[in-house]
Order: sequence, then C-alpha cells, then structure tokens
Amino acid sequence: MGRVLGWVVRWRLWLLVGALVASAAFEVGRRVLGHDFGWVVSLVLQVLLPFGLLLVASLTVRDHHPAVLVARAEVPALEVPPNPGMVLLAVAYTLGVHATGALAWDLLMDGDIWWPVGLVTVWLALLALVWRAALGRFGVRLYSEGIVSRELLGSVFIPWEALGGPRPAFAYTPEQVTLTVAEPGRIRKRGLRLGDPAMLPAAGVSAELLARAIHEYANRPELRSAIGTAEELARFQGIPQIAELTARH
Repeated sequence: MGRVLGWVVRWRLWLLVGALVASAAFEVGRRVLGHDFGWVVSLVLQVLLPFGLLLVASLTVRDHHPAVLVARAEVPALEVPPNPGMVLLAVAYTLGVHATGALAWDLLMDGDIWWPVGLVTVWLALLALVWRAALGRFGVRLYSEGIVSRELLGSVFIPWEALGGPRPAFAYTPEQVTLTVAEPGRIRKRGLRLGDPAMLPAAGVSAELLARAIHEYANRPELRSAIGTAEELARFQGIPQIAELTARH
C-alpha cells in the first residue's frame, strides 16, 4: 500500500489533470454531443470512482502516518512528506466536475445565466484550493531558525528559543504534535492560521517521529545549522530509537 501511495504522490499532477479531462470529456460528450456512454461507464465515473476515492482518501488521512522526513537541501529544511490523502481527495473532487457542469447546463437551458456563472465560479475557486492543497508543500518544516507550520491559508513560525521544558514536543495524538512553549511572544503568524500555534498537524507523517525531531533540535542547537542536509538526516535516522521507530512503520 505504501508503494501505491508513493506513486500517487509522485504522479499527483497528472492524476489531477487526468481526472479533470476525463470528467469534462464525459460531460461534454453526454450533454453537447449526445453520446450515450452506457450505464456502466456512467455508474463508475459518476458514483463508484469519486465516492470510492473519497473513502480511500479519508482512510489514508486517518491511517497513513509513515516515519519519514524529507531533507530539502535547497531550502534548507527538514519537512514532512506530501500527504497522499489530500491528493486522493483532490482527485475525487475534480471528478465531480460532471455534476457541476450538469447542473450549470440545466440552469443555462432554463434561461438563467447568473446562477450557472456563480456556480461555476464557486466550484473553480474550491477546485483551486484543493489542487493547491494536493500539489503544494504544506505541513511542518524545520529550519535552523525554528519551526514553520504551513497551512492552506496561513502559517505560523515558532523559533527554537520559544520552546522550553524537558519535553519541548510530544505526540498528543497520531494526528497532532503538541509543543511546550515557554515564550509565546516569540511566535509569529502569517495569513489565516487558525487554532493554537502550539498544536502542530502530523498529517501524512508519524507524530512521534516529528516530535522526536523537534526535541532533538530544540535541545541540541549545535546541530541546527545542518538541518536539511542528507548527512544530518542520515545521522538523525541512525539514532537507535529513531531507527526502531522507522522499522515499526
């Protein structure tokens, strides 16, 4: 399953484009050209595929938490991997273009123009958001200066100096890491970032691994300048507890 999800992430742009083209072609062929695709194709494309993908996406978001971090030397930073659950969710939503197109077409045939325009505009805006969520790099990223949690509409920056206590980070739930913040005045928000800045999402990554990485660099400032390099990631992964955690996943 992990290999399949890795393929989903690697080819996510083409999956989204393919879903958009297939769904649009189906609706154009059916409505404009009058082509009958048959009930089997209609059932698969209109019901089974989008709703099946929604189910798989929800299960992936809930259960897929690999003990993996990605070194980005060009940033430089250490970040969580892309979330395949968001990709599957975006593909499922994209396949829904036929429903939006069908409704807009019916309204247009009834002589209404503003409702179809408004409907298509809202759908395109939501499509842009889900595509951005699937294609962008969101989640937690560790820099030499601190931690950045990037969400769809905003972000929060927590410098290492803002953390305190013997456990600066711990896995609160499988989907969330909680920080021990000693100096909240140092935290900076950008855009629309909702919720407690001390709560970091662990979507698509092991919360325990992410918490241990934060703990490592919060307590060892001499290692922060190497964050993002392949050598530093290999060193971190070679820590016995981290190697054991990775093997369990």
